[in-house]
Amino acid sequence: MIEAKTTRSIPSRVLGEIKVSEDSALDFPSGVLGFPEAHAFVLVSTSREGFYWLQSLDHDTLTFLLVDPFIHLPDFAIHLPDEEMDVLGTEAEEIIVLGIVTLPSNPDAPLTVNLQGPLVINAKRGVGRQLVLDDEAYGLRHPLDVTAALLAS
Repeated sequence: MIEAKTTRSIPSRVLGEIKVSEDSALDFPSGVLGFPEAHAFVLVSTSREGFYWLQSLDHDTLTFLLVDPFIHLPDFAIHLPDEEMDVLGTEAEEIIVLGIVTLPSNPDAPLTVNLQGPLVINAKRGVGRQLVLDDEAYGLRHPLDVTAALLAS
């Protein structure tokens, strides 16, 4: 007999009340830059391929829009240091790399994505970290062509 996964409702000021699987929580032991006290999150899919929400379970007002840079920025590449792989898990196929999207205050300004501080997640193990890369090839505010990204999905 297959057991049904239990779900729970969590509040989000951005997403409203969302239902998530009990086993979907991600632990960010070091928090996320700027929010060191926020450790528990859930990754929520959107209707657009390669876009996700990261909702804090600690603070209902803390929600990040994320993008899969491998889908929307075809030249993106990353080398994960061995010490990070030791923490996250050594199976590369279990690792998800996502960038935090910055929404501009001016509606005419472009969206940007932080590729210098990507989130690296092992959803199978339920653990994530935010890296700070020395490589400045992509930067903190790498332009994201949202029109191309939305047309691709």
